[in-house]
Amino acid sequence: MTNGVNMPIRSAARAARRALLISAASAMTLLAAAPALAQTAATKDDETVAEIVVTGQRQAAQSAQQIKKNNDLVVDSIVAEDVGKLPDNNVADALARVTGIQVRRDSGEANSVLIRGLPNLVTLLNGREVFTTTGRYIALADVPANMLQRVDVYKSAAADQIEGGIAGAIDIRTRRPFDFSGAQFNAFGHAAYSDKAKEWNPDFGATASNRWDTNVGEFGALVGVSFVDRDFHEERAFNVRSDDHTGSFSPAHPLPPGITSINGPFVMGYIPIAGERKRRAANFSLQWRPDDTSELYFEGFGTDYKNVFELDFLVGLPWLGDGNLSATVFPGTNQLKTLTNHNVFTIMSTQANDQHSNTNQFSAGGYKEWGSFKASTDLSVTNSFFKYENPILDSSTIVPLVQVDTSHDGTAQLNYLSSGYDIKNPAAYNIENWFDNYGKQTGNSVDWRADVVYTAPSDEFIREISAGVRYADRSAESNQSYGGAAYPFTHTPVSSLAGLNGLSEPMADGGPDYITTQWYTPSASYLLNNTDKVRAQTALLYDRNATSAAVFALRNDPVTGKRRIDPGMFFSDVEKTYAGYVQSKIGGDMGSVPWSGVVGLRLVRTEQTLGGNNVDTATSVLVYTPTEKKNSSVDLLPSANLRFNLRPDLVARLSLGRTVTRPDFAQLNPGVSLSTVASNTTFLSGSGGNPNLKPVTSDSLDASLEWYFSADGFLTAAYFHRNIDGYVETTSANEVINGTTYIMTRPSNSGKDKLDGLELGYQQFYDFLPGVFSGLGLQANVTLMDGSMKNGVTGVKTDFRGLSKWSYNVAVLYEKGPLSGRLAYNWRQHFLDTPNFENSGFDLIADDTAQMDGSLSYKVGDKLTLTLEGVNLLDTEFKDYFTDKHLYPRDTRRYDRQVLIGFRWKM
Repeated sequence: MTNGVNMPIRSAARAARRALLISAASAMTLLAAAPALAQTAATKDDETVAEIVVTGQRQAAQSAQQIKKNNDLVVDSIVAEDVGKLPDNNVADALARVTGIQVRRDSGEANSVLIRGLPNLVTLLNGREVFTTTGRYIALADVPANMLQRVDVYKSAAADQIEGGIAGAIDIRTRRPFDFSGAQFNAFGHAAYSDKAKEWNPDFGATASNRWDTNVGEFGALVGVSFVDRDFHEERAFNVRSDDHTGSFSPAHPLPPGITSINGPFVMGYIPIAGERKRRAANFSLQWRPDDTSELYFEGFGTDYKNVFELDFLVGLPWLGDGNLSATVFPGTNQLKTLTNHNVFTIMSTQANDQHSNTNQFSAGGYKEWGSFKASTDLSVTNSFFKYENPILDSSTIVPLVQVDTSHDGTAQLNYLSSGYDIKNPAAYNIENWFDNYGKQTGNSVDWRADVVYTAPSDEFIREISAGVRYADRSAESNQSYGGAAYPFTHTPVSSLAGLNGLSEPMADGGPDYITTQWYTPSASYLLNNTDKVRAQTALLYDRNATSAAVFALRNDPVTGKRRIDPGMFFSDVEKTYAGYVQSKIGGDMGSVPWSGVVGLRLVRTEQTLGGNNVDTATSVLVYTPTEKKNSSVDLLPSANLRFNLRPDLVARLSLGRTVTRPDFAQLNPGVSLSTVASNTTFLSGSGGNPNLKPVTSDSLDASLEWYFSADGFLTAAYFHRNIDGYVETTSANEVINGTTYIMTRPSNSGKDKLDGLELGYQQFYDFLPGVFSGLGLQANVTLMDGSMKNGVTGVKTDFRGLSKWSYNVAVLYEKGPLSGRLAYNWRQHFLDTPNFENSGFDLIADDTAQMDGSLSYKVGDKLTLTLEGVNLLDTEFKDYFTDKHLYPRDTRRYDRQVLIGFRWKM
């Protein structure tokens, strides 16, 4: 929904952005031509051309360009500018700079990655599949940049690649000892300051490697470690979706003039979030090369992540007052702008969180060459777990006077500072609810593959033939407590539970005018460190008659307070895949144009055994019924990637292929939970997974033209098209279960969907500029995407979730002498977060987002480099809204700005 005022503004903004992009593209073309003109002019004057010494980020740019240019597939790479130094501090943040990639940030760091608008990717570690617990990919924010050689983003597929991502594949490449000529040691350290958390934190990492010649061959060993600690502060001001509140008014307190009904959010509030993340990572690699034709290796990689944090809710319920209220609305609408009410019921909620995840992978393998043949094999074992504790205690109070504004400069504003009332005084609060949430997930896999390659002795049409097989045995399991196990108390003062008193994390300065910046809330650290005591203390205090006996049975033990696991939330899945492929590298001449390519076929059989429990809460006694579903599928995945060398500096590509993504294990859970309470006058409701989900397939076309006008300069354009079949989305529909109709919410496959896009990329260092300016460089890219998906149940078409139609990156680089710098700006357009949010008729949309980061380094001699980095320099806010940002704003979120002072040492 767009009002008439917004339309001209948005149209003007779109026109301005188009003009900017056209101008930028024209400037890129002219600048790209400049070095050739400058070189011609210089040659006429002086045949002696000074050698350009390439180091640091310029050397990394050259390496990444060579990988892109020479690869048979459509690929973009990020290469470490020095040993263990990527342009950002973790893989997810670094990937935000890559053409066609969009990221979402949480608490100030990138935590989810989309390739060309889709999240369905496969993550690889040195070519092997790696994941976090029950998901299909690893949490990329947990992978430290200092351990990596490079990251390859594959946007087209080949038959010898592991299947699993219709979006593409992200291959994280770590270093091995044979990458170095001899002994190597490097270390880094940071002191990092976060401005809203107001804390300094340390980072440290080191890698040591060496290789030795012996009478039985050459040996190499490498070991690396990384320690990253970070205190963080995030804050949110929010409105929930809008509902009708006409009935809250009366003749004594009438509606605003000129309207007969009024809509507004039932809940408004603030959430300061404060915590500490601890990330630990380690890797090792052992290599043995008996001779020039063979090699054996054994290596391992592990990450450990702990996140302890609290959410201190102020849950404003401004309509729950004594009826002495007044309101204003946005002009020309019946949408609430401001509301004043008296004696308002209010909840303060402390949600404490202790999360811990660990992922490790060990692998062994090797290769042997015999003339034109090469055989290789690899065996890997991956283990991952995630567990969390999330105790929540709600308290309530009555606030004498409340004044709220749903959109004060686009942000919810709450004034709860009544005269004579202290919002920080625990004596004004009662215990309201106690939630005892717990969960544990595990994921394990054993993978084996074997490959053989034949290389033709000359460049005939068939230049290489390869074939291979792969077997993977994967399991996933999840257990959780009942997520809604609340205890309604009967006006129990918070003072009845010793040690609970606390204050919320304060809302930070320098942002929106919050007015109310701190309040009483139960102590999060007490809840986490004394959970057993709180369980025991609350066990006998709640009102047992508040809910049905069936739901009561899920709650903690009424005498001991011991937590109970909910069998209805359990699932245990086993998945086995058998894959084989054949592939050929081909080439020749098309007239005067040399061409090459790789074509192949991959055949994959997947067998799944999915276990869970059905639960029926419609009776006074919970009934659990174990359920198991067996699935199997066969996918035939052809691929062809062709490259045409139109000139030595001009490459054209055409790629065709089919890719597949399997649903997440949680989506496949065969168990269902059926509600005791009707969601409307006719039907009961329920939720669950869907064991009948089919794998998602995509038929892909990629075409690109790439001009490499220098060793570290290019101008590229790429078009891509995806025909997607069976995309997985969560939907609600009527289902008949045991003769009863329920409105069931569960994932389902959509119909046939399409996605198209265009990517432009540019990179250049301006050596032709005079003096100090010759160290300048520029990297820029822009992505345009358009696509829609059809709801598999309703048939309604929507945008793909999380897809921004426009996004771009601009990075100004400097590399000259000992000084190196980078200033990088990342922007993405608004995108659909959730269609028809909570069946409200409103779409939840995330607004345009941007972030600027920068870094400087100065090389002191051959070994030491001093560094200064800044993250979120513009103090950017994240905003989302319901359909119209001016009438229905939802969240305003603020994250830390960070400054990192550090060093890198190499010897």
